[in-house]
Amino acid sequence: MKIQPVRPIFGSFEKDSRHDREEKRIRALLNLLYEMDLPSSRIQFLKLRAQREEALGWLNDNLTINNSCHKNYSRAKNLIDLILTSRKNRNECV
Repeated sequence: MKIQPVRPIFGSFEKDSRHDREEKRIRALLNLLYEMDLPSSRIQFLKLRAQREEALGWLNDNLTINNSCHKNYSRAKNLIDLILTSRKNRNECV
């Protein structure tokens, strides 16, 4: 008799926790970005869910330009990469 491996079940409760984790990461990222040399419109776009994907892509490409020597640069870059990776994985699961 073959036994099927246990597969994770993606239910609505997991969607809520994933959303909460992303919101916490966005808030942490916003706190880091306020000290950096960035256009204020890009920071405002990050607050809006409809504009967030584009703002994260822009930050991923352009954060280094004026902020590579900033003390929080590596933390902000890691958060951006983590958020983009989790969004990509979430879209693949659906």
